[in-house]
Amino acid sequence: MKKLPFFLLLAFILGGCRTAHSVSQSFLSSIDSMMTDNPDTAYKVLKDISPDELNTRRERAYYALLLTQARHKNYIPLRNDSLINVAVNYYKGQRDREKYAKALLYKGICIEEMNDPQKAIEVYAEAEKVALSTTDYLTTGLINSQMAWLYQDMYIENKADIERFKKAMEYFRLAGHKKNEYSVASLLGQIYRPTTERDSAYYYLDVALELAAEMKDSVALFHNYSLVANTYLMDEDYERARNMALYVIDNQVNVPISDETYHCLSRSYARLGKTDSARYYYERVSDATDPNAKHSKLITLTEILKAEHNYKDALLYTEHSRHLADSIIDESRRMDLFKIEKRYNNQRLENINQRLEYSTQVNHYIIILISLVAIIITIGFCVAIDRKHRDINEKISFIEQLKTESALYNNTLLEKLDKQNMVEIQLKEALEKRIQTIRELIDVSYRYGGVPDAFVKHFNKTLNINRLSEGALDDLSEVVNAKYDGVIDYLQEKHTNLNTDDINLICLLCCGFSATEMSVFYNHSNGKSIYSRKRRLAIKMGLDISLDEYVALSLHYCNTQKEHYLAEN
Repeated sequence: MKKLPFFLLLAFILGGCRTAHSVSQSFLSSIDSMMTDNPDTAYKVLKDISPDELNTRRERAYYALLLTQARHKNYIPLRNDSLINVAVNYYKGQRDREKYAKALLYKGICIEEMNDPQKAIEVYAEAEKVALSTTDYLTTGLINSQMAWLYQDMYIENKADIERFKKAMEYFRLAGHKKNEYSVASLLGQIYRPTTERDSAYYYLDVALELAAEMKDSVALFHNYSLVANTYLMDEDYERARNMALYVIDNQVNVPISDETYHCLSRSYARLGKTDSARYYYERVSDATDPNAKHSKLITLTEILKAEHNYKDALLYTEHSRHLADSIIDESRRMDLFKIEKRYNNQRLENINQRLEYSTQVNHYIIILISLVAIIITIGFCVAIDRKHRDINEKISFIEQLKTESALYNNTLLEKLDKQNMVEIQLKEALEKRIQTIRELIDVSYRYGGVPDAFVKHFNKTLNINRLSEGALDDLSEVVNAKYDGVIDYLQEKHTNLNTDDINLICLLCCGFSATEMSVFYNHSNGKSIYSRKRRLAIKMGLDISLDEYVALSLHYCNTQKEHYLAEN
């Protein structure tokens, strides 16, 4: 409460500073900062913001998240998830994982209030997955807390709610949020009270007492003292229950004493045989019309009557309390059935609406589908024709390049090859076979240049018939190394990561073959792939010049080294 005037002043200043036409991200962040301690003030400021003042998707998403959060914290029903979806859809594709986790948390709350617990659990699970990748422990704790409450409402009996509350408490501790940590600790103490794990009840109630003392929250402190007193009563430790309840009554000031404390004190005195004191504190219990309060009064009165040995009236009030308990249970079941029926009716109406929407839209979908198919067929036909023309043009251009390159009919390596060496003879035959293929391709262009289909057919046939056999170029690196002054050894020593394909490509460059000629060697119908291979190999070797220039420099270097060696010897 001490911070409230400060936040009101802050809201006033911020409201005065923003223009009538825009809301800045920093302004929304200032509202976010007051959300935890002063959600009512945050909600009032958010309500005054016009949608026209939100200029970007980022601002609209942040505003949607804050407004949903403020409504929830001010107990305003969240009847649909359309608003929070603005934030969810925006933050899903952004790097701000913390806001995305928070948006999913409040989407889950919206869906839960729309009576779809199963879907809400799925959304909470996704929110937890996102939150765990961040350091936003407060949001992670809130997600686990919401899941725990939902598990309780769904009557899941595998203690999933308890485990979730424990996780929530740990994350609230990591976040340094004592208020939430206290709430969960006190709640866990109450959950464990009616079980056989009474030690756990005392443990969590003690934790809650410590946190209440640290927060200097006297209401929370004495509330948990009352819970501890009632736990002693359940353990039949009547003296400690009485002493704790008396401590609460004697020391709690300025705050009304709860009826549960008077019940505990009255029942403890009855069990200790002090019926006058039991009657005294029983009379201080307020007269309530709530069925649960009436049931508690009947049980306390029964305890007093048994202590007074008035078993006849004790039996009568025991019957009254039993009937009242049965009616409370029946009413609870009726409410559950009503919720189930309402959920079923809502689902049924939703299904009917979906079927109606589907029946009205199906014709539109069919028309759109037919139109799309027609468009796709037309585009496909056009693309096929265009691709065919481009393919023919590329092949013609490819052959034209072959015609103009002077290295076609005379190559230095072929001149150097020794016909006396069987390896060199086989290599020369392989290379000459590919050069013959080049001649045949040129011939194809002359013979079928005016008939596109026949040209493409004979082009592909010629290129594929004269394929190099497996291993035809296996000896190329050795021959090139011998004929060109050990250049391959030099390059392999300098670049240890070169593989066989890399070496063969370098060998062909050393021999002076052009990219177009090399394309024929590799059975490619154009030179683009060779240029790509040369570029990738240059990157692999870490060159800052082209591969052709580097190979030329390497040949010159090796030749120079050889001449120096010969001169010296």
